[in-house]
Amino acid sequence: MNNKDIARKFNLLAKLMELNGENSFKIRSYSSAYNSLRKFPDPLSQMSEEEIAALPGIGKAIQSKIMELVSTGEMAMLQEYLDLTPPGIVEMLMIKGLGPKKVDKLWKELEIESPGELLYACNENRLVDLKGFGQKTQASIKEQIEYHLSSRDKFHYATLEQPARQLVEQLQEDFPNELVELTGEIARRCQIVNQIEILSTIDPDVFEQYKNEEDEYEYEGFPVFFIEAEEESFWQVLLETSSDEKYLDHFELEGIEGESEEDIYEKLELDFHPAFLREKENIDWLSGRPFDESLIVTDEDIKGVVHNHSTYSDGVNTLAEMAQETEKLGYEYLVITDHSQSAFYANGLKEDRLLDQLEEIAELNKISGIRIYSGIESDILFNGDLDYPDEILGKLDVIVASVHSVLKMDVEKATTRLIKAIENPYTRILGHPTGRLLLSRKGYPVDFAKVIDACAANNVVIEMNANPYRLDMDWRYINKAMEKGVMISINPDAHSIAGIRDIHYGVCAASKGGLTADMCLNTKDLQAFDAWIAEK
Repeated sequence: MNNKDIARKFNLLAKLMELNGENSFKIRSYSSAYNSLRKFPDPLSQMSEEEIAALPGIGKAIQSKIMELVSTGEMAMLQEYLDLTPPGIVEMLMIKGLGPKKVDKLWKELEIESPGELLYACNENRLVDLKGFGQKTQASIKEQIEYHLSSRDKFHYATLEQPARQLVEQLQEDFPNELVELTGEIARRCQIVNQIEILSTIDPDVFEQYKNEEDEYEYEGFPVFFIEAEEESFWQVLLETSSDEKYLDHFELEGIEGESEEDIYEKLELDFHPAFLREKENIDWLSGRPFDESLIVTDEDIKGVVHNHSTYSDGVNTLAEMAQETEKLGYEYLVITDHSQSAFYANGLKEDRLLDQLEEIAELNKISGIRIYSGIESDILFNGDLDYPDEILGKLDVIVASVHSVLKMDVEKATTRLIKAIENPYTRILGHPTGRLLLSRKGYPVDFAKVIDACAANNVVIEMNANPYRLDMDWRYINKAMEKGVMISINPDAHSIAGIRDIHYGVCAASKGGLTADMCLNTKDLQAFDAWIAEK
């Protein structure tokens, strides 16, 4: 059980306690534990009882429950509340916009006990007259439920990538004379995946050991789909099962056998396309020019870590700790962009604290083995302005401009807001352009063609936010951005030293759109990045 899993248990406990009218002080303590533990960089499962007890804000009650979760995977107190609560009510608490108070009202006054019942009630207009709801709230809840129901039993790519590769490696080790490969959505690096898919020539009876009590295949609790293939057709089947259907139809790859996927492409006199590019959205540009896989950005190409938070705002680690980890991982530079002053919920920096941070960065640069750049993730305000006056913005190396609040705008207003921020001469990078949270929140609507044109006209880089819950910008727009000469920066948006490693997921997402290393901002070495800083 990792830190985020443990934190989520405390979040659920706090919600269930509030639902049941428990002491508000206790509720706040468990809610605070959630906020602290989900950001904590070191694995709690590897810490001693004494080390956990020494963590800030962790009292004896929280400590004992962490140890209980680490050792058993369960929390008795949480289970008591789960036993008191219908499963559908628990699921409703997981839907964005439905806090314990609203869920309690729906449960007690309308006798709604599941998301399906709630969706039906919205369609029947039953929430409109309920105190504290109304027409707009009902419409918003309906949208969130529909999104929640469509996202059930799906996983972030980051959740399944490691167990999927572990299972393949294990099978390859156990059956060295058989062919075993990942296929399907994980092979294509899809941002949202339904299951682990593995193609092999192994006798299917071997996989009986992976069946659960429901007679379904799983590995480490995740669903697995095993596909059987004969050796002579293995590579053809692999190509077919790791490609979008429309891609397959366009390139007419079916029916050709070979000794590898590359061999099949060669027989058809086509440039080889790796699985992560075999999507219908890529057909036009892949068909229109020669393709060279060696040009696509890889983890090894990344030279610097852009867009990071520290303890100055809502990060877990200090500036020095973020710099040390960046150097340890082999990068050449680090760009610190804590939250700006309007982000009060994230301890955003008032001008005096920002100036204090600039002084600390200057001191660290005297002793650090890497270069640390100053910056800010400036909130894009409602009217498109940035969050500080020009004299403050002018003191910083990099401004990442992002929207964090007032997300419910129509396309025209949202696009106008972004473009005004892009046109600000201090904006260097447009951060997570749609604000989406995969499997949790849709992005706000923007006309991406106009946003890309504005970035091209103003020499603004677009962020590929590498947090696996964002992966925003969407990879489908990357090739369009490159055609306009707009660079992409693969940024971890790291709030801890562990978050720096999320760059990998950004690279996976960006590669799906064909991002080349030369069009990625932070593949620049220190000297070239310095030159980019000096351009504005």
